[in-house]
Amino acid sequence: MYSLFKKEIKTFFGSLIGYLAILVFLLVAGLFLWVFPGSYNIPDSGYATLEGFFALAPWLYLFLVPAITMRFFADEKRSGTLEVLLTRPLPDLQLILAKFLAGMVLVTFSLLPTLLWFLSVYLLGNPVGSIDTGATWGSFFGLFFLAAIYVAIGIFASSLTDNQIISFIFAMVLSFVFYLGFGFIASAGIPYLLEQVLDWMSIDSHYLSVSRGVIDLRDLVYFLGMTFLFLWLTRGFLRKGQWKRRKSIRKTIVFFVLTVVVFIASGNFLYRFDLTSDKRYSLSSVSAEIASGLEHPAEVEFYLAGKLEPGLRKLQQEVFEKIAVLNVYSPENIRVKITDPYSITNPEKREEFIDKLVNKGIRPTSFRQQTDQGVSSRLIFPGATIRYNGKETAVNFLKYNPDFSHETNFNHSAESVEFELANAFQKLMRTRRSTVAFLEGHGEAGPFEVYDFASALSEDFRVKRIPSDSLFAHPEETDILIVADPEIPFSEKDKFYIDQYIMQGGKVLWLIDPVQVSLDSLSKGHLTMAFPRDLNLNDQLFRYGVRLNYELLQDVDCARLRVNTSLPGSPPQFTLHPWYYSPLLVPSDSHPLSRNLNRVFTEFVSSVDTVSGDPNVKKEVILSTSPFARTVKSPSTVSLRNIDNPPARELFNQSFIPVGVLLEGSFTSVFKNRMLEALGISARQVISESLPTRMVVIADGGMITNGVDYSTSPPRVQEVGFDRVSGQTFGNREFLLNSVYYLNDDRGIMHLRNRTQKLRLLDKVRLREQEMFWQWLNVLLPLILVSLWGMVYNFLRQRRFARS
Repeated sequence: MYSLFKKEIKTFFGSLIGYLAILVFLLVAGLFLWVFPGSYNIPDSGYATLEGFFALAPWLYLFLVPAITMRFFADEKRSGTLEVLLTRPLPDLQLILAKFLAGMVLVTFSLLPTLLWFLSVYLLGNPVGSIDTGATWGSFFGLFFLAAIYVAIGIFASSLTDNQIISFIFAMVLSFVFYLGFGFIASAGIPYLLEQVLDWMSIDSHYLSVSRGVIDLRDLVYFLGMTFLFLWLTRGFLRKGQWKRRKSIRKTIVFFVLTVVVFIASGNFLYRFDLTSDKRYSLSSVSAEIASGLEHPAEVEFYLAGKLEPGLRKLQQEVFEKIAVLNVYSPENIRVKITDPYSITNPEKREEFIDKLVNKGIRPTSFRQQTDQGVSSRLIFPGATIRYNGKETAVNFLKYNPDFSHETNFNHSAESVEFELANAFQKLMRTRRSTVAFLEGHGEAGPFEVYDFASALSEDFRVKRIPSDSLFAHPEETDILIVADPEIPFSEKDKFYIDQYIMQGGKVLWLIDPVQVSLDSLSKGHLTMAFPRDLNLNDQLFRYGVRLNYELLQDVDCARLRVNTSLPGSPPQFTLHPWYYSPLLVPSDSHPLSRNLNRVFTEFVSSVDTVSGDPNVKKEVILSTSPFARTVKSPSTVSLRNIDNPPARELFNQSFIPVGVLLEGSFTSVFKNRMLEALGISARQVISESLPTRMVVIADGGMITNGVDYSTSPPRVQEVGFDRVSGQTFGNREFLLNSVYYLNDDRGIMHLRNRTQKLRLLDKVRLREQEMFWQWLNVLLPLILVSLWGMVYNFLRQRRFARS
């Protein structure tokens, strides 16, 4: 066996055809990866990864592997040496394995020069070494298993003929059929069971995960099983009349039955090993639990299609991969349907379809791309409609924060894919909608003033408005209570109702203004006063773990005012000036509730402090100012003249002043050990310690309100967080929605937003300055190395034969 293995290696290295096959493989791959523009080009992608090579390699292997294996048995048959081999005291299977191992060694030899590409990406990373080494080696491992099937198919094709060309063509066609052919048929609308079988038979469906560094036991069983299956079939075609023997037929039937049993059994053993450094392709236990609870088939109609830039392609791949992993845990199939709105040729129908997507909640974004005619712009839809059990919901995968670069936004979008999918499936699977109640009776923001946020809530919650006594009478009917910008002090009885609601596990979102500023007075003149507002809530919030401060915050990072700076009697001339009383608050990047969110628009906001002393309550700041802020104690004056005479910059010396705090744990009642008979309440009715619960306290009531134009009927409502001066909508709605979602999240789905993926970028400056060097290096050096090996090997071989 070893002699035959050695003979195949020597024959290959001693022939010109073998070197030509490897040189063509390396040349084509090098040009696509480093020179030709397109989806495989590494410098164009901007990412420190070899994903383009691992996506391209299966296509190039369709040519390379048949070129290596075409002569293995075909040449033996043509020259008549096969009969000699079959008469040797060597089992047929060992003969085949010798050829197979030789083929694998030769394919591995062709991969060795590609390590130069890995080294180049490693050195070009920003910083150096940004490439995910674990994922890359895992992908090489997957490529090795892909080559194993291709080599087995090539050997099988070579055993059927004595013509090398026919063997080459047949191996290439058969490899293509197994790589993509079955997948094409499976996506052609055939019956579901047949679709599942053909999709499983497709190499591509198993190679997808392995090519990204995820080793799945079922994929390994598939690769090993299919490889051995083709080697077994080769054994049956080596000897003439082999299939006429009953013993051979029985062995073949038994082998096929055992193979099918192993394939089916492997589907029940879920073991995945994620080699990526940040475990980006591993599902959390929460997502796995949700997927395992699917009782009906689901469909994900994805609209991000067509020619995309690298960041969007990465997001697209992330969605496909996450759905594939969810499918691993789901007892029912999750089907993916890709719909490109621009594939609809009729303009009217296309516009009608796009309108439907927008009405569903799929947010389009403008995408600019370079074409032969110049730069074109079109809308893309980086979202999906998920359907399950007769219901559907829209999901938007692209997250955009104007404070971040495009690459960072794409990376944040990829990080949140698992959360978006898991959250969508949870919504579709739930049998009861939670109730969010806006408290009323204390001058809180009215229905029109919170209309935009309430409308956003109504997509996932039942929304209502209730007085305080409803909390005491029916606490179970309210899951989350929102106290939105009250103006009238709370009575002790109302405080008791809210307190006991919390003691029973109720969750509250507090939005309180500790300082009152009259905007009407400011708009009519240049000066107004800021007074402390006593809502009689200080003792209650203090007992829960926070203190609202009677002060206003000023911040260098703030919104702007449009001010008329023209002289009296001259035409108006408006200029923009910073309005320090309108800080753009920064959501905390360390908590899943607020991570990766846009800044929050506020005006006349105060600070909040946490109170230590209760070990049962965990406190975390989720919203704060920028590093350059200051406090102004009240009472104080608020004047527009500050625009002309702004405070000195060195006064803004306080960093990240807390404005919003999340409290989690078991709270102590503010009415514990208090005499309540005067309120008509028995002390026995008081629950002194709460069930584990949560609340969010924000020292700004206006954050939740939207602008309202009452001059129209019905009143016209603006988006919450909309700044009329800049025309920009800030992250108020998303921050507040996340707060409600987190308060209502009993399964921990919101913690999926804390998953991080390291942003692995190439050094664009270095690439731009040294582009030609890296192109020549990565295209020519692999060819030179292989050519030098061939010349040295054949020189030493001829010299040895000359001596003998």
